[in-house]
Amino acid sequence: MKKLLCAALALIMLALSACASGGEVTVWRAVRTPYLTGGSAVKAEEAPADAGLSEIEAAVRAFNSPCIDSELAHPFPGGVEIIGWELANASLRLYVPAEYAALTGAERTVADCCAVLTFTAIEGVESVSIWSGDVMLSAPMRAGDFAAADASGY
Repeated sequence: MKKLLCAALALIMLALSACASGGEVTVWRAVRTPYLTGGSAVKAEEAPADAGLSEIEAAVRAFNSPCIDSELAHPFPGGVEIIGWELANASLRLYVPAEYAALTGAERTVADCCAVLTFTAIEGVESVSIWSGDVMLSAPMRAGDFAAADASGY
């Protein structure tokens, strides 16, 4: 009986370690200008996920990581990364350095869109806002706040 119990526990531990060995997280990236030919300005990419982290923390690390696909670029300006987060009432606050505020126009829209699409895919996250310290840089946004199709040819 002890051997059977030990064997069962060993199998359970093996299964748990396999589940915790990582996996992938879908992160959204900006399409590099030379590859932007009238289609979407953002594209999903599968990035390795660190084992043992919460879904949000794994997504933050994956989002901050370099792109795998050479046609894609990190949507935040050079060196800017998510440095913290806070989830309350299904609203996720992402904290970034003040340099994020330098983004304007289409660049800001793409950066906001990539963050929102990445993090609202996580169960329990309905909206994302972007903050630098106590200053809100982007108000709470939902995935539906961004156009899903290129209408420029219409």
